[in-house]
Amino acid sequence: MKVEVLDNSAKDVSMQAKYKKRPEKLRDALSVYLEKNGHPAGGVIDKVEPVRLEMPWRTKNNVIDCGVFLMRHMETYKGVSGKGWECGFSNECTDAGEISYKQSKEIDDLRRKYITKMLLSEGNEYRGFVKAEVAKYNKLTADEKKRLEAKAYDTILARLDN
Repeated sequence: MKVEVLDNSAKDVSMQAKYKKRPEKLRDALSVYLEKNGHPAGGVIDKVEPVRLEMPWRTKNNVIDCGVFLMRHMETYKGVSGKGWECGFSNECTDAGEISYKQSKEIDDLRRKYITKMLLSEGNEYRGFVKAEVAKYNKLTADEKKRLEAKAYDTILARLDN
């Protein structure tokens, strides 16, 4: 029985400094829930010390894509850690310590996958609007699409400045 903390950050910080008592509180809440529902791990799991997983794809430089890592971890983690768990991320850096752009490409691909699933989900009340906008966009010429993308990029930069 294990309680594992999945975190894409490779910053060398102690569990206590980074998470305070959050993993223990979450573990204890799970234990109470399991016990109330008659699960055999209830009342036992609360004695297990949380451990932070050392995954090869953890990052030192990327501090903005935690959500993408979280979603991929939730999608692929099935309780098998170490060499038995592969979520599809390359290492952030090469063996020579250089930044690998392979992981950035994987993150971009997942970002597209997740946003597409959210926007086109049956639960999205704006799904029809999104589909109509995509249909309109697909009818544009390549030059019109390029102009809109440049305008969107300028808008993003302006918002970042504010």
